[in-house]
Formats: sequence, structure tokens, C-alpha cells
Amino acid sequence: MTYRRYKTLTIILLIVTVIALLLSAVMLTLRRGGLAVSGEPESPPENPATVYYTPKPAPSQENSETEESKAEDKFLVTIYRGGIGVFQPGKSVPVLTKHTEVYLLPEEDIKLLRDGIWARDLSHAKEILEDFD
Repeated sequence: MTYRRYKTLTIILLIVTVIALLLSAVMLTLRRGGLAVSGEPESPPENPATVYYTPKPAPSQENSETEESKAEDKFLVTIYRGGIGVFQPGKSVPVLTKHTEVYLLPEEDIKLLRDGIWARDLSHAKEILEDFD
């Protein structure tokens, strides 16, 4: 092969590589953008062998608190802009946020976060945030 042929093949391979990288970036952006636009997480892959693990059982269980006890609580942990936010009742700006890919969490945890998890105080809210690492 001559120098000219190597140069031509190199340019072709470079173009193919750049196109592949651009397509990958677009696909990742669309996948992430899908969560923010629709507000619904993507469904997990259909693999019955997949097992989810939640370190502490409290957030993965149904909230058994009554409406009266919720009024006494001070913080609400819920989904906020694709992550998790800790809010004081009546406030629209979170006190704490955690960038967690919510769509990667188990369906049970996503449902709990949609409904909201009530915390006694800020330290309890931080413990709940740690459970979603």
C-alpha cells in the first residue's frame, strides 16, 4: 500500500469513528432527556434474574404512617428534577437535593418517592437520601 492509500483509509476510519461517537452522544442525551420531558422513568429491562437491593428496609416498605403523624413531620423526600429533593411543607425550593438517576431505582422505590417519604427531621431525611445511593 502506498502512503496515499493509508491516508485515505485513515481519513475514512476517522470519519466513521466521529459519526459513531456523535450517534452515541445523541442516544445518551435522548435517553436522559426522556426522563426529564415525560416525568416517567424508563421501565427496567425484562430480565427475571435481575435482583434489586435496598440497604435499609424502611424506604422500600410501604409508609404505615397516618395522616395525623404526617402533619407533625417536618420534611418530605420526593422526586425533584430527575433526582431526589428534600422539602419543607409549603416550600417549593428543596432544602437538600441529591442527583440520583431515579429511573435506575427499583419500581417500589420510585413509587415511594412519587408519593413522598416523610422524615422527622433533617438528619432523618439525610438517612433516607443515603438509602438511595
